Amino acid sequence: MKQSLLLAVAALALVGCSRQGLVTDPSQPNGKLVPVAFSVQRQNMTKATNLEAVNHYNFGVFAYKVNGSNSSLADAEVMNNYLVGYSNGTDKGYDKTNATTYNPAAGTNKDHTSPWFYEGLGTAEYVYDGSAGFYKKDQAAYMSNNANQYLRYWDLAYANTNFYAYAPYNKNVTFTHASGESTMTFGGANTIRDGYDEPLNSAYNDYSRTLGEYMYAGVHAINADLKDVVVPFAHMGAQLLLRFYEDVPGYKVELIELNADNGTIKDGISGDVTKGIQLTPAKVGTPAYTTGSYYTTQGATVKFAENTAAPTYTPDWTGSTTSQTPLMFLIPEAGKSTAADAPANLTEYNGHKIIPEVVTTGDQKYSYSPTIYYTVAQPTTSETGFTMHVSYRIIAEDNQEVITVHNATVHIPYKDASDNFITVWQPNNKYVYTFKITKNTTGTTNPGGEIDPTDPTPSTTKSLYPIVFDNATIEEYTVVAPETVVSENTNY
Repeated sequence: MKQSLLLAVAALALVGCSRQGLVTDPSQPNGKLVPVAFSVQRQNMTKATNLEAVNHYNFGVFAYKVNGSNSSLADAEVMNNYLVGYSNGTDKGYDKTNATTYNPAAGTNKDHTSPWFYEGLGTAEYVYDGSAGFYKKDQAAYMSNNANQYLRYWDLAYANTNFYAYAPYNKNVTFTHASGESTMTFGGANTIRDGYDEPLNSAYNDYSRTLGEYMYAGVHAINADLKDVVVPFAHMGAQLLLRFYEDVPGYKVELIELNADNGTIKDGISGDVTKGIQLTPAKVGTPAYTTGSYYTTQGATVKFAENTAAPTYTPDWTGSTTSQTPLMFLIPEAGKSTAADAPANLTEYNGHKIIPEVVTTGDQKYSYSPTIYYTVAQPTTSETGFTMHVSYRIIAEDNQEVITVHNATVHIPYKDASDNFITVWQPNNKYVYTFKITKNTTGTTNPGGEIDPTDPTPSTTKSLYPIVFDNATIEEYTVVAPETVVSENTNY
């Protein structure tokens, strides 16, 4: 299919807030100790998303109070992989029963209350076993690595406190605090892996967005400010989305399942790999395409500068796993709702969305696949691109004639002519692959052909052949000789 492949790459940052303290605050009545409370609500950053808004309900923190190289006070540990949890107070995140700093809404940057808390979230303290929807004590993956987690306070004897944060919480994360540079390690190749975010789909019940959406942050806080500390998380991996629009004059376009009315699926290929829209890893050879590989797990280290806590992220693929399995994206939905709405010539109707048409003025609109991939970063030495396989119907706007295009393909290269990476996914980048379906599509309208959605080679054969009338002629009249029609009867 002659599709315009448009690529938008954008950095996506999630924001958290954190605050910590030990020692009295002169502005507080009776010189009260000022607690370290965490919040991802109090923020003043553009293009930022609250952690809980994307279903992340915990993060981990290591913290040290520091004075720098000129201080007689040695650096001192404040938090050792504390689990900081969120609660909406009713049914999401953690039970807030033992959180004295809990507040359902964001307040001022010095009120030291928050929907995020850590006190009472140690494994010996968190005892929730109810049915409201909060994490339960037996859900080990969401529990702290500490038996107890006590409320911490700002220490004004020190100038600064450094916070080293990551999300989501993981008991296996290790941290080393050292003069000059501290290191957070996500040990083992399986610590970070790719993940998905999509509506109900039993094929991916063993995945979640949090598996591939690990984040990290470092903050150098001024103790004397006694303020909430804004923690700007950056992504360790990348986000992938697909979107579509069409330019087939006189027709509407509806994307369908790859295996819908496709005739014969290649032997040995069945189930989920024939559903939705497939992106098959593919490398361009000389001259043939071959199946490529991409990383699905990785280790990583984050280095933090001593004086600023500024983080530097370095992926590590030593011993990591790879895959050649196509990425499966669900079809855009939320279109017409009943078969009665379907065109008269459409015998099987699936309710998929009619994708937007190309516009010449104003903003172009798109149909997005509801599947979002959260991938681990790929090494810049990778040369794996992806060959997309998609099927769709074109529906005539006048008489509702329906034509099905099976297994249209297009190759997405690993980088463009300017050496910008397209499928070599880099940390903290969002990749939006945009496809325009046109009348020059590849594929076939014959349902009897064999479909191989794992084939890395894109088709070069067009599928839509216009009905054309050409060389119209008029046959000459038959010349009748006069003598053959002469009659003696002249009474006409």
